[in-house]
Amino acid sequence: MDDSKIQILSEQVINKIAAGEVIDRPSSVVKELVENSLDAQADEITIILKDGGKALIQVIDNGVGMTEQDAIMSFQRHATSKIRDFRDVERVMSLGFRGEALASIAAVSRVEMKTVPRQQIEGTQINLEAGIVSNIGSTGGVCGTSVAVKNIFFNTPARRKFLRATTTEYRHILSVLSRFTMAHPEIEFTLIHEDNQVYHLKKAELRHRIGEVLGKHVGDSLMPIAEENAIFKVAGYLGNYDVVRKSRGEQYFFVNSRFIVDRTLSAAVISGYGELLPKGRFPIYILFFDIDPERIDVNVHPTKSEIKFADQHMLFSLVRGSVKRALLSDQIVPELQQENLPRSSKAARFRAPLLDDIKGYDKRQIALDFDAAASALYSSPEERSITQTSASAMTSSAEKTTPRSTADGMMLWQLHNKYIVSQIKSGFVIIDQHAAHERITYETVKVRFREKKAPSQQLLFPVTLELSSEDHALLLEILTLLEKIGFILKGFGGRTIIVEGIPAGMRIRQEEKILLDILDEYKLESDAKIDMQERVAKSVACRASIMSGDRLTTEEMNSLIDQLFACETPYFCPHGRPTMITMSMEEIDGRFERT
Repeated sequence: MDDSKIQILSEQVINKIAAGEVIDRPSSVVKELVENSLDAQADEITIILKDGGKALIQVIDNGVGMTEQDAIMSFQRHATSKIRDFRDVERVMSLGFRGEALASIAAVSRVEMKTVPRQQIEGTQINLEAGIVSNIGSTGGVCGTSVAVKNIFFNTPARRKFLRATTTEYRHILSVLSRFTMAHPEIEFTLIHEDNQVYHLKKAELRHRIGEVLGKHVGDSLMPIAEENAIFKVAGYLGNYDVVRKSRGEQYFFVNSRFIVDRTLSAAVISGYGELLPKGRFPIYILFFDIDPERIDVNVHPTKSEIKFADQHMLFSLVRGSVKRALLSDQIVPELQQENLPRSSKAARFRAPLLDDIKGYDKRQIALDFDAAASALYSSPEERSITQTSASAMTSSAEKTTPRSTADGMMLWQLHNKYIVSQIKSGFVIIDQHAAHERITYETVKVRFREKKAPSQQLLFPVTLELSSEDHALLLEILTLLEKIGFILKGFGGRTIIVEGIPAGMRIRQEEKILLDILDEYKLESDAKIDMQERVAKSVACRASIMSGDRLTTEEMNSLIDQLFACETPYFCPHGRPTMITMSMEEIDGRFERT
């Protein structure tokens, strides 16, 4: 009797375990198959999906194809044409080289491969189920390879149940394909989902391809970057201030055409921007590195998304310095369109002659008149703040200790355009204007979800916005909920939408950026335990509310406080931060050591 506790695993179990390291969702299958197509020298690749990749993933290319023997061998574990000995691992340039992808995919799905070598009219068809070959035959057609993967994880139900909704899995695939399409503008890509063509990207110059993938607005807002030393070469594009985002989503590093994630490189870019980058904002960048393959290790992660650099400190310095130098270009400033000029630039047209004619007038009254005129002319709180700051400079000495009081005599101050301060019977209260308005907006949105039709305010000039594939898919996912709270959004073909209206009561400012900010926040609120309505409500509340830095009138402060205390939960914002703090007279007296 064999009492040994240690056993050799069966080949079937080994394959399923190996599949778990490489294939965790449909987007992993897409990544591996597209990499194979690229390594096969294809310049036309078509991806066909059904049910977000859960029912079907088919990748068709016009690459070199395979013989019958190679086609059969390609599904064996650790079978590869890329390396022969360990020396080859140290200088590998191909995207796939471990020989795990097809074996791992086949172990957890039903696979059909058709492949025809170049300059031949007949090829091979192979069918597999759960890694077992069920058919080998002949097929005709054009040269290249087609791999169809059906019903991923059909034989591992425990893993299949962890797949997300179709829209979520589809967005993950779009993210993967965005990397490939930008890394290889010399290749033609076609994506078809549920029998509808999502895009057909023809061969193009890099900047044009980036615009096709991330949107024309991004493509028009890019600054080139190109530097090299004896070891590294970096080239690509940085986004200017017009396309900074609230999330890190559109940041891409490619090393020898391989997409990677690297904290050191990310830190180098942010360090290069330095104080030029607004707090809480993240730049868009697409950077390509050419590096001797012997100076990097791409074999540190099963998906090869992380690599090691032999000269990491030198690379950090090169990236930081090249970003700093690229930002010296005047392209860093967004294009100065008439309607987007900062208030200080617009206001200067009438401010100078107005102040020149002051003569014997009361400067304080003129400043207040100028402030009122500017407020009437510009609706953006950010712009209004700039002008009011200029106006208040003339009256600061007269108003240092005098707030404007409310109708009921309540005294309010705005501190650094961030907090509202007021005296109360027991001491004073400080209200965080953004957190407070977040709570108000959040509860308003929740109420509007229950209403049949929420009120909207029409925009005088509708805004046209071209989205990236990922953002467009995300918008379609939550479109019904956005419309339910008052957004009026119309399709304009492809990934272009028109914003015709926004929820009633929302401040009119840069509507396209508010919408992008909502999408960014929705991505951050991706906890599976939070339902879609809750995520949308939090996202809208965060991005459509009064911000820190928005200057408020006394009437606006008073209205904010009234609405806050009318909320069901006035003391915390939707994310759990306090909306206010109080300090009693006893605490104040204690600080001054009064008895």
